[in-house]
Amino acid sequence: MTTPEIALNSAVADRIIALLEKGPKDPGGWRTSVGGMEAEWGQDVYTVLIFILTHLDFPGDKAREQWGRILRQWETLNASVPDGVDLRVAVLHYFLRIQKKLRNPAIVELKILRQTQDSAIYDELTRLHNYRYFQDRVGAEVRRAERYGAALTLLMIDADDFKAFNDTHGHLAGNVALRRLGGVLRRSVREVDVVARYGGEEFSILLPSTPKLAALKVGEKVRQAVEKAGIGSGGDGTPKALTVSIGVASLPGDAGTTVELVDRADRALYVAKSMGKNCVKPFSDERREYARLDAALPGCYSAVESATHPLTTLNVSEGGLLFHTAEPLASGTVVRVQLALPPSGEPVECVVRVLRVIGARDGFEIGAHIVHMPRIHERRFRLFLKALKAGEAAPPAGENQDDGKSKRRPGARGAATA
Repeated sequence: MTTPEIALNSAVADRIIALLEKGPKDPGGWRTSVGGMEAEWGQDVYTVLIFILTHLDFPGDKAREQWGRILRQWETLNASVPDGVDLRVAVLHYFLRIQKKLRNPAIVELKILRQTQDSAIYDELTRLHNYRYFQDRVGAEVRRAERYGAALTLLMIDADDFKAFNDTHGHLAGNVALRRLGGVLRRSVREVDVVARYGGEEFSILLPSTPKLAALKVGEKVRQAVEKAGIGSGGDGTPKALTVSIGVASLPGDAGTTVELVDRADRALYVAKSMGKNCVKPFSDERREYARLDAALPGCYSAVESATHPLTTLNVSEGGLLFHTAEPLASGTVVRVQLALPPSGEPVECVVRVLRVIGARDGFEIGAHIVHMPRIHERRFRLFLKALKAGEAAPPAGENQDDGKSKRRPGARGAATA
């Protein structure tokens, strides 16, 4: 069922209200305009259109039928009234005299309608589109990109170290900074691009008809514009001005659905944050997108549930593993891996796809891409990588920390479990 909130919180409603404000004045012009919108969004256009005009709820096919009758009635009225009538008069006449669906009708001023719609789709602080509008729009743009075979790219943007900024300057200054940041983002892209506050200090920019390479240039332009704006800094550059990290993902190369597009851009953003912040990173399945850290983690893998084989990692990253094992694996094989994290040997599990196999002394070096890791294990693994990168990971179990003679890799050994 359509509700006022759903009807107003959409790109379709935005277009319809713009037509009501400055659009065609005759039935033919409206027939053409709404027909073009149907080609983009389907029959839901008619549901939203009738709802905005009357607050009556019809499913798409029925709303389309009602709209056709309204236009015909409008044409009849224009033929009998010397100066003609406008759309809203035709709608009222149709539902009062023909369909008799409306009781105690009230005409809502477009200014009030626009204000109501604005409150539903815009973020009050930044005046950018809000998260709910973004969700609606990204779905519509994905469907349009699929229909016309066009490119579509999403930028996910996060203000670096914003919590520290808030703690230093206070929440009022933080709000001012977010408002300024939103203004910089909006001015850095085209009018057709959709800039939204995704939540907190995170923003998104949807770039229709923009391939990934071009979007990376846009992302770098945005990053530089934010850096140049000096948001939150004094005139002499102190304290440190806000910067942003940006993740980039495109349709169809990186994703096939709305959910995948957002997920890939978010993962690319995480890479940008982990690579030092204040940078733009594209999504890629290549494990080189992630910082690789030497770590000798013991564990095991199983290609089938009944068989497990020991392994030791040579380096690890958020996106993949390089490990040594006595048994060969074919490229493309998908296996389950379990690793023991220091200092307690706490296990994490993941599913990996083998990318390359190289013969090595006493076995094989296997390069693998992580395709799945349970959320609770992913959290523990990220914490371990963070500690490892900071040099805070515990030494291998059983190693003499006071010896000083042996040079070890960062990481840990522990009991491998099946």
